[in-house]
Amino acid sequence: MKKSILILSLIVVLLTAIVAISGKTNESTPLSNVAVVDIQKVLESTKDWKELNQSYQEDQQFYQRQLDALVAEYKKMKDEGASNEELFAKQQEILAKKAQYEQTLQSTYNAKTQVIVDQIRKRINSYADFMGYDLILTKEAVIYSKEVFDITDQVIEYLRGFENK
Repeated sequence: MKKSILILSLIVVLLTAIVAISGKTNESTPLSNVAVVDIQKVLESTKDWKELNQSYQEDQQFYQRQLDALVAEYKKMKDEGASNEELFAKQQEILAKKAQYEQTLQSTYNAKTQVIVDQIRKRINSYADFMGYDLILTKEAVIYSKEVFDITDQVIEYLRGFENK
């Protein structure tokens, strides 16, 4: 009988210790507030991105007209009986201009896009702080998440507040 009381007392003490330890763990480890954002959708919804995309299209059309003019010169030269050397030189000029135009577009617009993306990231950080999120992941980096974690639409609405200013 004494042995049973001792074992029962030991079990009660162990259970109390386990409950106390697990209670402290829950208090010191807050539940994480995690969300997912589709950065591409957010980017495409911004006024800055739409304006940049429009500007890119206009510049691309401008450069295409320049190339079309060079191609027309080439055809005219060919029709007028230009030598193979002259035609080859014109082809090389066209290819060089095309590469130059593509490089100009890429470097100009990659830099401008990065400025917009950096601005969006800063604003998402401020949104996360304001809303109390512990972690926000890009949708592209997540293999699976429930729809409830996606705050893309809320972030878009938050960013629209900056566009009206």
